[in-house]
Amino acid sequence: MTQVRSARVKYIAPLLVGLLAAPAAHALDAAQWRAVAPAIQAALECRTQPDTDSAAWKALARSASGEFKPITPPVSFAVFGLPVREVSIYIDPDGDLGESYTAAFNASTAAVRKAARLAANAGRTTKMGELMLGEGSSSLTCTVMGSYDESDYQEP
Repeated sequence: MTQVRSARVKYIAPLLVGLLAAPAAHALDAAQWRAVAPAIQAALECRTQPDTDSAAWKALARSASGEFKPITPPVSFAVFGLPVREVSIYIDPDGDLGESYTAAFNASTAAVRKAARLAANAGRTTKMGELMLGEGSSSLTCTVMGSYDESDYQEP
């Protein structure tokens, strides 16, 4: 029994060491981040939708279902002059549900509201979409409307 266990450990140990030493899939280094950061910043500030066909954009990490994984900027990154802790991106591949770009800050909600020039209890409409504060957190989201329309819907 002891020989079987030591044989398993002998074969499994190098595999585990290799997995632990391997870098995370699609992890962005500082150079990759610098290539995509201007597009992400413009989207987070609700100024311009990103070019999702660019090589830098395609390098962003995605889950198995194709959704973007949350991004922690590897270098200093600011939106409206405030340092960003994490970025979350959602883009509906069909375009029906639209897009959202969210920045999480360590700053207070009041500081985020002031920096983004938001009204006291409202968001701000831009040419790209709607800029809003997160409820109960110091996050800021730019929401871009999709093509889904219920105006022709009638109850059966």
